[in-house]
Amino acid sequence: MRISKLKHPELPVQLAARLKAKGYRFTIDMFGSGEELENTKNLIAQLGVEDCVNLCGNRPNDEILKEMRKHKIFLFTSDRNEGWGAVLNEAMSNGCAPVASDSIGSVPYLIKNDYNGLQFKSCDILSLDDAVCSLLDDSERLQAMRKKALHTMQMEWNPKIAAKNFIELAQSALDDSLIIYKRTEGPASWHY
Repeated sequence: MRISKLKHPELPVQLAARLKAKGYRFTIDMFGSGEELENTKNLIAQLGVEDCVNLCGNRPNDEILKEMRKHKIFLFTSDRNEGWGAVLNEAMSNGCAPVASDSIGSVPYLIKNDYNGLQFKSCDILSLDDAVCSLLDDSERLQAMRKKALHTMQMEWNPKIAAKNFIELAQSALDDSLIIYKRTEGPASWHY
C-alpha cells in the first residue's frame, strides 16, 4: 500500500486530532510507505496524535486482510485518481464498515450510502468527521453496516456472480441488444 498524495494520508491524521479533542477512544492504523510518509509522521507529531495513530509500514497482503478482520471501520480517503480501488472490495469482504471518498471509482457501485457503508465528500475533513462520528456514536448501526458490507461482497460482488454478469453483458453486446440490457447493479452493470 502506498502513502501518497492521491490517498490523502493527512485526512486520517486530521480526523484523529478531531476525534481525540472530542474525547473518543480509538486507534487509527495506517499501512504502507511512500513519498508522503515523512510528511505524515510530521503531521502526527504536530497534531499530537502519536498515541492514537500508528504507522504500521508495509505488510504482505495476507497480513493486511487479517488486520482488516480486526478492525471495525475502513477509512478510504483517496481522491478520484485512485481509479477503482480494489482495497474497498477487500475491506468489505473482511467485515469492515467502509467510510469512503465519493470520488473513488468503486464507491458508487459498492457502497449504498448509509446501508453498507458511508460516503464522504472527497477531501473534506468535516464530511469525513461527521461520517465517522455517526458510526462511533451508534455501535448497533456500525455493527449492522459491517454485516451488510460483508453480505454485499458475498451475495452481490463475488467472482461467480461477476463472471455470470460479464457473460450476460458480452452476449448482449454480441447480439446487438445492449440497449435492452437491464442489469443496473453489481458487476458488469450498465448505467446509461
